[in-house]
Amino acid sequence: MSEILLKDLGISRREAFKRVATLGALSFGTHSSANATNTIKSTNAKIVIIGGGAGGISVAARLCRAIKQPNVTIIEPNDKHIYQAGQTLVGGGIIKASKLIVDEARLIPKDAKWIKSSAKKIDPDQNKIYLSNDEIVEYDYLVLAPGLQYDWEKIEGLSAHNLGKDGICSIFTLQGSSQTWEMIQSFSKTGGNGYFTHPSTPIKCGGAPKKILYLTDAHMRRKRTRNNAQLTFSPHSMNMFSLKEFDEAIYKQFDSRNIKYQMGHDLVKINPSKKEATYEFITQRQGEWDEDLEEYEIIKEAQHITKPYDFIHITPSMSAPDFLKDSKLIWDRGALADLKFINVDQYTLQNPNYTNVFGIGDAIGTPFGKTGGSVRKQAPVVVENLLSVIEGKEPTAKYNGYTVCPFITSYGTVMLAEFDYSGKPTPIIPLDPTQERWIWWMLKVYMLEPIYFYGMMKGVL
Repeated sequence: MSEILLKDLGISRREAFKRVATLGALSFGTHSSANATNTIKSTNAKIVIIGGGAGGISVAARLCRAIKQPNVTIIEPNDKHIYQAGQTLVGGGIIKASKLIVDEARLIPKDAKWIKSSAKKIDPDQNKIYLSNDEIVEYDYLVLAPGLQYDWEKIEGLSAHNLGKDGICSIFTLQGSSQTWEMIQSFSKTGGNGYFTHPSTPIKCGGAPKKILYLTDAHMRRKRTRNNAQLTFSPHSMNMFSLKEFDEAIYKQFDSRNIKYQMGHDLVKINPSKKEATYEFITQRQGEWDEDLEEYEIIKEAQHITKPYDFIHITPSMSAPDFLKDSKLIWDRGALADLKFINVDQYTLQNPNYTNVFGIGDAIGTPFGKTGGSVRKQAPVVVENLLSVIEGKEPTAKYNGYTVCPFITSYGTVMLAEFDYSGKPTPIIPLDPTQERWIWWMLKVYMLEPIYFYGMMKGVL
């Protein structure tokens, strides 16, 4: 497909990569106040990082570069490291799942210690971590990078074992990504009703459910079977995107592709044997007049509707890992308390109650920031502020909420959504960010993986 695109554009593969490399370098430029990591000669501080994913490895790599004779420990149970941003590409048949997997040992910095276990409990008052192998690890400074867990069972009748069967698939596991591609190909031949869900909880890579929907639509058009299927997006939210500019663009893209949408529908039950999905949606009606508030009471009522499906891509509810849910390190008030996310200052990424604790990645309670692009901007902030605190200084580096989502809209086009805490698009390259472009496809498919493994994971980007 890429060769056809290049031919149509009248440029060589070499020239295309040259242009993408230039744009990639520009788009991965500085975007926060933490442009460089402070370097200190030595410290006896023991720094422990929970999580060996994108956030944990990025921070560990930077710390090992910054500290002479570092005392850095990573707690991570998995032997394999997965480039999760590529799972959509696997689900769309663009790359093989094997391309996304590397040995965790290859990414652990040589000066860091690796404990192959998982956290069971944290006692921040005693600076202790209790592990699943019954080991107790003490720390002076702690970085939390555990990622999110999938709560498949929150949907009645569903477990991870259902994936790949009875028309049910999901790109949110590596095996599920391969199964998704197989099922898309089968569905393209049979047609019918296809649904794509998005839960009520925040998720990693919020655009992923729509990306695989776009690719399903595109594949069926390539096979000339699109008229045999109805594709419907069923999100809990009433909006396609949190920013107006991208929200409006996505509605237009859906309408032009004849993709249906039923907003405000949350998948709560599935019957695999009958291939039926039950959604909950909330209706509102006006109640009695409230004299004190001088407004009408709004009464919310939950209703349920069951629909037959032939194909359904499910995005599971997600939450912080269980070991954090009773911890003193999570939010204890407001909406973020219900989600059990890590309590950090949204700018410094430091826990306000335990100043020797920092957080990074999907499990932190910040307004935005559950993408690999967010981690890339958070890591230098965490490291710079951590080093400042070790030296007895106040943390001054700021994370501005930058995040980026390469919105795959077809084979060969991507809409690059960049934004931050300002709630406005922040494209580094001065191009209309709501437009679908082939150049961002090249960036997504060919450039981001090497940037991830040879830049972020090495602590240099």
